[in-house]
Amino acid sequence: MMIVGTHIRAGLIATLICTVIPGCKKDDPVSVDLGYGYFPTEVGRWIEYRVDSSWIDEESNTNGLLSYRLREVIDSAYIDPAGRQAQRIERFVWDSLDGAWRIRDVWTQTRNETAAERTEEDRRYLKMSFGVRAGERWNLNVYNSQEDLEVGFEEVHVPWTVDGLSFDSTVLVTSDYPNNFVDTLIYMERYAKHIGLVERSVDSSETQSGLTKGLYFRQVILAHGQ
Repeated sequence: MMIVGTHIRAGLIATLICTVIPGCKKDDPVSVDLGYGYFPTEVGRWIEYRVDSSWIDEESNTNGLLSYRLREVIDSAYIDPAGRQAQRIERFVWDSLDGAWRIRDVWTQTRNETAAERTEEDRRYLKMSFGVRAGERWNLNVYNSQEDLEVGFEEVHVPWTVDGLSFDSTVLVTSDYPNNFVDTLIYMERYAKHIGLVERSVDSSETQSGLTKGLYFRQVILAHGQ
């Protein structure tokens, strides 16, 4: 039995590809989509969201509901202190009384060949690992002081529709938290190719001495542009 070496197998595969694809050359590089399009960095891009949140704290006897429109704009690009390409994200809330967008805060983001990061409310998160593939997992909080939270790709390159908007290719990032009767944390973010974040939700609760403290948050895309 003849054993075919790895380099020989690779050569055979390249030859077969060139056989079925017109114009292909044996030395043409194979293009691999690592998924960078799910985390855009172009200045001028914007997304508008509807945000719904609720919270309860039985110990302090407080609870509430809040809904609003949020717009995120990639305002400008710069070099961060680590010498990396980064972007400034301005976040606006719609003021229904004045009929105008009011700036709320500023976040930042950066993307390189292996990962995408965001700094939100002065906390740095590892949002995405490249290449995008099912089963890939990482620690969302590796760059901050919060408890480790393993997340990963649950759905990869799947179509998705919400409120009349359709996206050909999305990825779903979810948490892997050991939920129980005392502590619950369900974290989810969905990204659409060439758009960015299109849906985000956090469902968190804890019960101590029979009293519950919890937060629910959902952010979903309404419109986008550049």
